[in-house]
Amino acid sequence: MNRSVRPCPGLQWLGAPPGGSATRGARRLLVLMALVVAGQGAAGGEELPLYEIGVGPAGISTPHYLGADQNHNLLGPIPYLVYRGEHLRIDRSGVKTFLVDEERFDFNISAGASLPVDSDDNRARRGMADLDLLLEIGPTLRYTPWQSADGARQLRLDLPLRGAFSADGLDVDYQGLASSPGVTYFSTLGEWRWAASYAALFGDRRYHGHVYDVDPAEATAWRPAYRASAGYTASRVTLSATRHYRHWYLGGYLRYHSLHGAANDDSPLVRQRGNLSAGFLAIWFFKQSETRVSRHPEAGF
Repeated sequence: MNRSVRPCPGLQWLGAPPGGSATRGARRLLVLMALVVAGQGAAGGEELPLYEIGVGPAGISTPHYLGADQNHNLLGPIPYLVYRGEHLRIDRSGVKTFLVDEERFDFNISAGASLPVDSDDNRARRGMADLDLLLEIGPTLRYTPWQSADGARQLRLDLPLRGAFSADGLDVDYQGLASSPGVTYFSTLGEWRWAASYAALFGDRRYHGHVYDVDPAEATAWRPAYRASAGYTASRVTLSATRHYRHWYLGGYLRYHSLHGAANDDSPLVRQRGNLSAGFLAIWFFKQSETRVSRHPEAGF
């Protein structure tokens, strides 16, 4: 199992850790990009470059897993790429292929990732198998039931379904299905664009078992054996704000997960029923397309 990433309670500089390898730094870099990089589309008819390439500082604080009482705390420079194509888009949530893109309805395939956890660095999981890098990919159906006349404000419904795969080098294992139906409201405040969203998260037994199972061989006096169940995972509330300058892009977010009433909130690996996450970035563009396009707005994070 993977023991290449060792998150610590304090802040970690993004890149190869002291005494570590470049591969470890590269893995952190790629996952942080997937978690943090923001690529908000144009709103209200505003046109933005077809693609932008930049670099800048980014930071993220996020729990090891939902219900954990320890966080990943990462800070460092990241490369930035956003592409606003008609059918292919690269933004804060990864790569999306739009199979259908109408004014109020679209259907896309998207992907995301979660950071790995070295169980030696997590008190609840000490002595257990590590949690490898988790990749998720699948279709999302999106519908916009309301938007203002100028398009600057809108309400959007999302219905995603993703398959999860843990990856340790070239060893990839299927880890179940997850869905997070939700609603997002987009608006503006001066030159800033902001979004507020709510989603309910669900997973099948295998998906939950990947995180919350405790095998009998891993049980201790304080960590009894546990078999996870399918069902409700958590609720998620996110607030984000972004601003696009001519050669700069600024963004930040706050996110809260509540595990109250979750199917597996009684797992011995759940140490708390609420998790707060936060992130920011400040990107300087050194390359921008001269072609301008207008797309549906995206949540900043």
